[in-house]
Amino acid sequence: MTSKRSSLQMVLLLALVWGLLLPAAAYEANEDLKGATVRGQVVYDGRLPKLKASPVHRDSAVCGPSMPNEALAVDPSNQGIAAVVVSIEGIDRGKPLPKEQTIVVRNLTCRFIERTSAATVGASLELRNDDPILHNTHVRRETKFGPTVINVAQPVGVRAILKSLHEPDFLDVRCDAHPFMRASVHVFDHPYHTVTNSEGRFELTDVPPGTYTIRAWHELLGTNTTTVTVPAAGALSVKIRLTRE
Repeated sequence: MTSKRSSLQMVLLLALVWGLLLPAAAYEANEDLKGATVRGQVVYDGRLPKLKASPVHRDSAVCGPSMPNEALAVDPSNQGIAAVVVSIEGIDRGKPLPKEQTIVVRNLTCRFIERTSAATVGASLELRNDDPILHNTHVRRETKFGPTVINVAQPVGVRAILKSLHEPDFLDVRCDAHPFMRASVHVFDHPYHTVTNSEGRFELTDVPPGTYTIRAWHELLGTNTTTVTVPAAGALSVKIRLTRE
């Protein structure tokens, strides 16, 4: 009996290990899918914090004597939060991926524009310097201390840098010459993602029916997850609240 039990335990252990080693199922596109629309708004809950400006120690003639902290942009009329990355997690079969997509991150007025971007695997990342000064764009994975993806000096008039995005990732973008500059690029292996507009609003189309997790990420406020059940057709409205703890 002990031998049979040990054999069964070994089989279960091997099955578990094998399952962990297998890659996750790839996203599958369905050209004929006509799903529902998920739209909503991300709003700030609570009293808005006062963010301190950063001193400018280099190129102040272009950048100014200080740089305001623009990490949190809230619409005063409705508390909607701009630049929140909203994604629906758990969809392994749905609408086709974008055929062509280029995410542009510009050095402009000593800022990265756009500060927050979302892309799908297969897209291209274009880094440009439109300022009359030198920038050094440094892209790392996961955090500002993560492994380097791109580290390039971009003097005045230099040609844009192009980088293909081949896998899901979180890219942290900094300027080594101006430490107050920051941006992020979120790369997904599915098309159900977007970035909220200036009123905190978002819309995701052709979502297949099912129960999923909506994930809302913000640079300063962190992540909020909400479970939703999407109908087979029509629209679902969602309100997500974020706050600074």
